[in-house]
Amino acid sequence: MNELVWIFPILFLFHDMEEIIGFGLWLTKNRTFLDQNYPKISHTYQPYSTEGMAAAVMEEFMLCLIICIISRFTGFYGLWLGGLIAYAVHLVMHIGQSVVIRKYIPALITSIICLPVSIWTIGSSIKLLSYSAGNVVVYSLIGIVLIAGNLRIAHWIIHTFTKKSNTF
Repeated sequence: MNELVWIFPILFLFHDMEEIIGFGLWLTKNRTFLDQNYPKISHTYQPYSTEGMAAAVMEEFMLCLIICIISRFTGFYGLWLGGLIAYAVHLVMHIGQSVVIRKYIPALITSIICLPVSIWTIGSSIKLLSYSAGNVVVYSLIGIVLIAGNLRIAHWIIHTFTKKSNTF
């Protein structure tokens, strides 16, 4: 487990680099499409800047690292497993978003690459930790709630950082 725990932050960074690099450009190019077809999603990214996205990703990455460090040094991997499962669900959602809108979104390529590695890591970890199905469900729910709650914080960071950076 000591080695497996570090796969999560590596996958996280790899995936989120695609989002940081590509989302601003994609959003600019596809704003009219989003406004017409998915106004709630379009509104979610008002205002938006690449710098704001990078700040939000940094906060999320710090949370990921804290979970990994706590798990590594306490030997309790439940929260880590729940976070990794929530991350895998996040990857599936990105793939689903791309299928629904029938367009590439900046997250698709790394979602396709990271999902099998995440699934393998989850399966290997469950086997090594001998967690029951009930434990996995509970840790998954905790991870999903934690990540979903933190997504609200990440969007707040994007908006706040973008607004503040426009005043410089």
